[in-house]
Amino acid sequence: MDALKRLIDKDTHVKQVMDNRGRRTIYLVGGTVRDAVLGIPPKDYDFAVSGAGITFARRFARVLHGAFVLLSKRDDEARVVKDDIIYDFIGFGKDPVENDLARRDFTMNAVAVELISGDIIDPHHGLRDIQKGVVRPIDKTSLSLDPLRVLRGFRFALELDFTLHKEFFRYAKGITLSGVAAERIGYELMRIMAEPDSFGAIISINDLDLFPQVFPEARKIIEDGYLWEHSRNTYRALEALMEQGFFTGIQPEFEHYFDLPRHRALLKLAGLLHDVAKPHTFLLKDGEVHFYGHDVKGAKIVQVLGYERMKLPRTDVQVLRALVKEHMRLHLLATSQELTDRAIRRFFRDLGDEWFGAMMLAWADGFATAGWTRHLETVFQRMVALKREDDAKPKIERFVNGYDLIAMGLKPGPKFKIILQELLDMQLEGKIQNKEEGLQAAKEIASNLQQ
Repeated sequence: MDALKRLIDKDTHVKQVMDNRGRRTIYLVGGTVRDAVLGIPPKDYDFAVSGAGITFARRFARVLHGAFVLLSKRDDEARVVKDDIIYDFIGFGKDPVENDLARRDFTMNAVAVELISGDIIDPHHGLRDIQKGVVRPIDKTSLSLDPLRVLRGFRFALELDFTLHKEFFRYAKGITLSGVAAERIGYELMRIMAEPDSFGAIISINDLDLFPQVFPEARKIIEDGYLWEHSRNTYRALEALMEQGFFTGIQPEFEHYFDLPRHRALLKLAGLLHDVAKPHTFLLKDGEVHFYGHDVKGAKIVQVLGYERMKLPRTDVQVLRALVKEHMRLHLLATSQELTDRAIRRFFRDLGDEWFGAMMLAWADGFATAGWTRHLETVFQRMVALKREDDAKPKIERFVNGYDLIAMGLKPGPKFKIILQELLDMQLEGKIQNKEEGLQAAKEIASNLQQ
């Protein structure tokens, strides 16, 4: 509790704004108190204010020279931001603060500390649950008041290394997320998937039948026991790779790829949804099952899920789409009779920064299917070696560029990329030695494309 006392003593700015005649009562509440008890430096501060919360927040913003943000006029909520620190205020009017605490989600977030006296208000035994490391709903209505609290519960348990109380699962049964804003769902799912050892949470979310609600376009694969089990096993294999490291000799690339924290969540999500289009492309031919084009169709489906069902940023959706669209490519390269340097270079050019994630997804997919990945690792090592070799060379100056193609009378368009890529491959392979040979090759390639 010493950390909590130090936190209270620190909040001098709030005390400056308090009514000189003492008519204001202000409490630190929620996650701020929880984190202080756990010894976690708070990243934001939550206050419950007697009287008008919005009015108090405006005064606080002036004293702090911070930015004022109105959150909800109806709920009397406002925010002040200063130096990347967030201060949230909610007014509880003439009601006792206990009424505000009773409307909160979990007991660990329903503790209040009066800012001046230091008195602790803990009607739901939140401090006890914090000390035990338990996420417990306040009562049987807590989750239904805001269904997103189900996902928040899983997220809190992972981030704090807490255990979900059995009451959580009992109260979560039958909860629907259909009326919850997509961006809120996306935020919680990304936070969940970013955490290590989140596979158990994914299984529990699945058992609560929440995925068909969040991803209606994926309902067919979710209802297919065999395909969905493979998808979940791919997720689990990816998570294990992230904790244990990828195969020997690729560690620098591993660390570079995961310098971006969202890569963890996006790669796991791609693993869960990589076969989403298989039920749509099922084909029985000559006694064999095929899923022709499920990678391309799957990329279109996850694009919808990313934009519409999770409201992810465009860059996130592009990563997700690329990983799903290309997840079969490495399997084909690894099993081809002759893997050329040209095919390898084209893979790296097409995937850009996502080549590493694509390798991890292909490995996890193969492991979840047959448990045998040695052939993939051998091919990956060769590919990475070639990439490192190319990256170490001085940047190559193309013999032929886009301006040269225009001078030849060609109009800019999709064919430009094809021609320029083919010319670059020929240059790297030594098939053209100068600009004249490159221009002649460009004419031949352009002629073939027109046929």
